[in-house]
Amino acid sequence: MGNQAERRELTFQNLDEVVAEVERLAAGEVRTTGKHNFGQILNHLALAHDVSSGRIHAPPPPFFMRAMMPLIRRMVISTKPLKPGVKLPASGEAYFWPDKEFDIAAEVEHLKNSVEYYKTHGPLAKHPFFGKLSAEEADQLNCRHAALHLSFVHPVLSQ
Repeated sequence: MGNQAERRELTFQNLDEVVAEVERLAAGEVRTTGKHNFGQILNHLALAHDVSSGRIHAPPPPFFMRAMMPLIRRMVISTKPLKPGVKLPASGEAYFWPDKEFDIAAEVEHLKNSVEYYKTHGPLAKHPFFGKLSAEEADQLNCRHAALHLSFVHPVLSQ
């Protein structure tokens, strides 16, 4: 357990709370723990909203993941916090976690736009990875997903 990255405890009731936290973090200096920087995390969350609303299409999961989807789905739509450490296949990793630097202000806008699109167009009737989810389950999943990744972003307090 000594190798686990330091994380904040976060919960969001809705996507507006996610956006407010992102804007708060972006307004100051932050540090990240774990393997991704703040810009990558923002880009990842925006891409996830874009995929869940059908705005963009991600690479399909490999067969072994589709076969495990019923088990994964139960874990994902529970009310428990999502756990870090899920390793995506190489194509998914490259798509959802590009190894590059992102402009924070641009990614904040990307996330805000993706959330607005999601809120006005709603989640897809069938999530590309988790199958049929109610709108409430999809919202809850997106809030828990944001809480997981933003838990690795820490505001730097001035002394």
